[in-house]
Amino acid sequence: MARVLWHAPAPWSPSGYGTQTALWTQKLREMGHEIVISSFWGLSGTATEWNGIPVLPAFGGNYCSPSLQQHAKHVNPDMVITLGDVWVLDPSVLRELPVAHWLPADCRPMSTADRNVLEAAGPQVIAMSRFGQARFKTAGIPAHYVPHAIDFDVFKPAEDKRALREARGMDPDAFVIGVNAANNDAIRKAAPEMMLAFAKFHQSHPDAILALHTGVHQDGGQDLEAVAENLGITDRCMVADQYRYTAGLITAEDMSDWYNCIDVLLATTYGEGFGLPIVEAMASGVPAITTACSSMEELNPDGISVQGSPFFNGVHRAWWIRPSPGEIWRALEQAYDQRYDVNPVKLRESVAQYEVDAVAETHMRPTVDSLLEHFAARRLALTSSPA
Repeated sequence: MARVLWHAPAPWSPSGYGTQTALWTQKLREMGHEIVISSFWGLSGTATEWNGIPVLPAFGGNYCSPSLQQHAKHVNPDMVITLGDVWVLDPSVLRELPVAHWLPADCRPMSTADRNVLEAAGPQVIAMSRFGQARFKTAGIPAHYVPHAIDFDVFKPAEDKRALREARGMDPDAFVIGVNAANNDAIRKAAPEMMLAFAKFHQSHPDAILALHTGVHQDGGQDLEAVAENLGITDRCMVADQYRYTAGLITAEDMSDWYNCIDVLLATTYGEGFGLPIVEAMASGVPAITTACSSMEELNPDGISVQGSPFFNGVHRAWWIRPSPGEIWRALEQAYDQRYDVNPVKLRESVAQYEVDAVAETHMRPTVDSLLEHFAARRLALTSSPA
């Protein structure tokens, strides 16, 4: 048994990384490891427990690098796993630790900001997509591969989609387009582009609904109310309850019901490190429209995809793809024409490789075992070297 310190959002956080923390800290414990969570979001000022796992609070800058450093001294882990961007962390802290970064990659080439920190700190790397693994390799950084995962017992096709809609006051016969994306980046999630395409689509499909599972007014994001008003689609947008969304009161089961209320997931972003909503939707029997870039090409290889134009990200000094609103509109028309041809069973089978138990045995367990061997050998070399 090894002691693992997991640095990520708290497991009750409704974000993608929060849901992965909840899944994987429990799975690692089932594998026989002792787990302690170092929260960089979702807990401050006190320590607590979640499902029997200690959760330590966040403090300090650089995505709580100071608290990670202090928690590591307190826990004395055999391995640290960080989940999320690495460019926001302090490399001087990382150099001290037996750390592996479960790292997103959403641009070409690999993010310069990420590479600078990795080269300064020298940690191990886990890619969450084959796209990312290839980008890291091209940059000269070898990486393990462990994709993100979902619970297939939660995300599954509903028995009565019509009843779910009626319970939410939705027209059972409307064509519902869903968007599930955090609105805390003014660019990457492409909310204005998707809403512009929907506005054009709505002109010829007046019964269409745009279901937005996101924050309407969030720091760093777009003012989606203003966008909707500008496009004249306010009355066609169905928005998640903003109090429950902001307070983190929406459960995974709620999200499963939400997916089962929509006809297609619109996920045409500028790039994805992984793209959990895409897999969640498809496991629920709902097709997805994605941009032909980053990890989205491997998650939705046989689905509807849209092209775009290169967009240079000045922070990462690498390229995203800006999805074309015209292409998104055409994709919506295609999804509308094919709405009665959707095979939920086939869609679910197409993402079966991302079911949590499958990922645990195929990827996570061997990767963790390999990393623990690496860090054990490093400790032995350090202790046996002459003073």
